[in-house]
Formats: sequence, C-alpha cells, structure tokens
Amino acid sequence: MPQTEERIDAIEQEITGIRSDVRLQNAMPIKCGEQMSDLRTGQHELRKGQEELLTITTDLRAGQEELRATTADLRAGQEELRATTAELRAGQEELRATTADLRAGQDELRKGQEEMRETLEEFRSAFSVVLDEVRQQKAWREEFSDKVARVIAKSEGLDA
Repeated sequence: MPQTEERIDAIEQEITGIRSDVRLQNAMPIKCGEQMSDLRTGQHELRKGQEELLTITTDLRAGQEELRATTADLRAGQEELRATTAELRAGQEELRATTADLRAGQDELRKGQEEMRETLEEFRSAFSVVLDEVRQQKAWREEFSDKVARVIAKSEGLDA
C-alpha cells in the first residue's frame, strides 16, 4: 500500500499547503489594513506638506513683493544720493574757484601791504627830511628874527 501512503502523504502535504495558504489569506487582510493605514497617514502627511508648500509659496511671494518695494526704495535713494553727490561736487568746484580767487586776492593784498610799507618808509624818510628842514628854518627864523629885532632897534635908536 505504498500507493495509499504516498497518496496520504501527498494529501497531507496538500492540506499543509492549504493551511499555509489559509494562514496567508487570514494574514492578508491584516497586512492590507496596515498598508491602508500607512497610505492614509502618507496621504495626510502629503496634504500637510502641500499646505506647508502653499504657505511657503505665499510667504515667498510676499517676500518678493517686499523685496521689490525695498529695491525700488533703494533705487530712489541711490538717485537721490547721486543728485546730492552731484550738487556737492558742484559746490566743491565753486569752493575751489572761490578759494583760488581768495588766494589771488591775498597775494594782491600782500603785495599792496608791501607797497604800503615801502611807501610808509619813503614817507617817513621824506618827513624826516622835511622835519629837519623845518627845524633849520625855525632856527634860521629865530636867528633872523633876532637880527631883524636888532636892526629895528638900531633904526629906532635903541641899542640892544
């Protein structure tokens, strides 16, 4: 009866395979449930990520607008700075020209002062000469007055 035993062995193996398949089939819904749960969690995380991405995109757009406004302000500030710099440079050139004129005027004043010093020295020398002449004339006048007084006195008969 080896055939029967072989058949029994084959049936037992088949039963074991069926039991294994049944166990696998019983385990499948659990596995499917776990996978569904994982999928739902992943879907939830994906939605959260999409919402966060939308928030980030909105924040980025707001940041871009703010950056554009700031850039416009900076450009306006640069233009104002350029205009002010141009005005300052023009003022600086005017100041340089005025300074050059003042220096030229100072040179002329120095020359004039030197000429005045020379003229004053010449005047002092001339005044000294005139003063000496006046002193000599005064001395001569006094001497002449005395002589005139003696001549008058003699002519009037008075000997002085």
